[in-house]
Parts: sequence; structure tokens; C-alpha cells
Amino acid sequence: MPAWRIEFLASVPPEETSSGLGRVVWELGASLTRLGHTVRVLYPADPATPHAPFHGVEAVPLPTTGASRRPFGRDIAFGRHATEAIARDADLVVGNDERAGAVGTLSGGARATPAWVHFAHDVSLHTFDTLRPTEPDRGLRQRVGNWLDRRTLRGLEGRALARAGVVLVGSRSNADLLERYYPGTARRVAFLPIGVPAPLDVGTKAQARLELKVPPDVPVVAFVGRTPERQGLATALDAFRRVRSFFPGARFLVVGSSPPVEPGVVPLGVVDETTKARALTAADVFVFPARYEGFGLAPREAMRYGLATVVSAHVPLDGVGEGALRVVASDEAGDYASELAELLADVALRRSLGEAARAASASWSFDTMAERFEKAVAPLLKGA
Repeated sequence: MPAWRIEFLASVPPEETSSGLGRVVWELGASLTRLGHTVRVLYPADPATPHAPFHGVEAVPLPTTGASRRPFGRDIAFGRHATEAIARDADLVVGNDERAGAVGTLSGGARATPAWVHFAHDVSLHTFDTLRPTEPDRGLRQRVGNWLDRRTLRGLEGRALARAGVVLVGSRSNADLLERYYPGTARRVAFLPIGVPAPLDVGTKAQARLELKVPPDVPVVAFVGRTPERQGLATALDAFRRVRSFFPGARFLVVGSSPPVEPGVVPLGVVDETTKARALTAADVFVFPARYEGFGLAPREAMRYGLATVVSAHVPLDGVGEGALRVVASDEAGDYASELAELLADVALRRSLGEAARAASASWSFDTMAERFEKAVAPLLKGA
């Protein structure tokens, strides 16, 4: 495989670990660097101060100065600065979300123009259509604003997809959504299973609980998610309340979100990787009742920690065999409560499910993802 010059567009700096899919870009870039490619990651930053390389990946902060108040103004401003910063002799540019649609025409390098790939972690327009209707209706101004936002988002995401020679998806369901929202995309789709960070060693379960101030002998359920409406935190909380009547000392560790304090609930909020690792190490069961999820990074990470994992039927399960986790067919909190109660009551069952989860997740590394990335985009770069 020849060495390529690759420019990634990202949404967050490398130290922003609370964005799971943002972290995927940086970790994939590092793995591609280890394979011999030259990788830069361009990301929005105000102020755009110099940044040290990330495991061999050059970090290129770009300002969003000049952003207008129009919908997605910061994304459009980032695209304008990225148009100037992208190396004209790059072999490949990889878009990561709708920001790629704001990048202008690239020309003037050794190649006529770099090849383009788009990473469709989610279908942003579908996420918009799923979440905006859940917001309280505040009248005509809000409805007009939503219409303008949707029109702009469709334009940005549509342009990003149209310019891509290959569209990478992490799940078959995302491929189906892309074709529904942007007909004709399917012929350029390539399936790329997304890497999951390796578990951090934070000591034993007892040590993790001690650090989190959780009693050593109580049942513990964990949830990870920064978009609680989309990822079903309300359902998880309702299920935990029901279960706690049978397990009075139980704790519910919530990472990434901050629900109101109530008995047994431990809201950790946005945390660093070590604290998240402690939460996953301390837990007995992981629950994720997502209403929509493009890939399901959080439950897959929990599986790598060997946790018995309960998810909704909306979480894509490509490549996950039966018996590696529990899937709840409905969105009813009572059905999640039944699964949690069974697992918390049966140590052998949850241990068996956790071991199956760990085995199923063994191949979800970023290095494997990088090798698959090479194969998926190689047809675009035969002459590179």
C-alpha cells in the first residue's frame, strides 16, 4: 500500500474525549500514521493556538472568525477557513459531518484535486428530524427557525455527500437512512466498523467504586451519553427507579449527562476518560435505551469492559452475534426494568453475558479500522 497524504476534518480537538465520534477521528488518524500515511486533522478552535501532534497526527486548529448569525454560521466559517488550509497536494480529504459541505473548491496542487471521502457516523438530517420535534413548541419564530435550520443542514450535508467518491458508514441502518434521505448514495457506500477505545486499567471493581464513593456491595447500573433525549436517559432513569424498589441500595452512574439528583442516582456529568473507565469498571450492568443511534459507540465500549449490556432495538448491531448483549424490543421503561432486575439478581448470568460481550468486542480496535479504511478508499487512489 503506497503512503498517502490525508486531511481529516474534525469537530473537536484531540483532548476533547467527551465526544466519542470526535475521538474516533483522532484515533483513526493515529492508526493510519502507524501504517505509514501522513495525516493532518483540521478542527475548529477559538482561539486557534498551536497544538502538539497527537500520536504522530498533525493537529491544525482553524478559527471560526467571521461566523454569521445565519443557521450553521460557525460550520460555514470553519469551511471557509478549511478551504484555505487544506493541502492542495493531499491525496485524500475525509469529511466527518456536515461541515465538509461548507468547504469550497480545491485545486492548484500536484493533483487536479484531492479525492474526497465522507464519514457518515450519523445522518445529521435524520438526527435533526428525530430530535427537533421533541422540543417544546415556542411558536411561529421557532418553527420558522427550525425550517431554516433544516434547509441549511440539508444543503451542507447533501453537498458533503455529493462530492465524496466513497461514503463510509458504521452500520447498515445508516446506509439505509442515507439512501432514504439522499437517494443515489447507496452505490458509493462502504461499510467500515468503527473502532472502540481499549479499556483503561483503573484497578479492581472495588477500587473503582472507592474512587467514585460507591459502596462495594450494592448493585450498580451505568449509562453513558451526552444527548439524553436521543439516547433514552429518561427511560433508563424510570427503569432504575422501578428496579430500586427491589434493590434499595442500588446505584445508577450517569456519565456525560447531569440529571437531577434523586435516590441512588449518581450524576457524574461530562468527565475525563479515567473517570468514565472507573464508572464502567464499577458497574454490574450497562443500559442504553437509545431512541436513535447511528452506531452505538457507548454500549460497544461497555462491552469491551466486559459489562452485561442492555440496549434498545434502535442501536445498530452489525457484527454483534446473538448472546453478546440483551436487546429490548420496546421503548417501555418496564421492559428495561425487567431486564435489569434479572441481571442484577443473577450474578452468574450477568458474568456470562459480560464475558460474551468482551469476546464479541475483541476485534473492535482502531488499528483494524485503519486497515479496513485503506481497503475501502484504495480504489479512489490507484494513482496516488
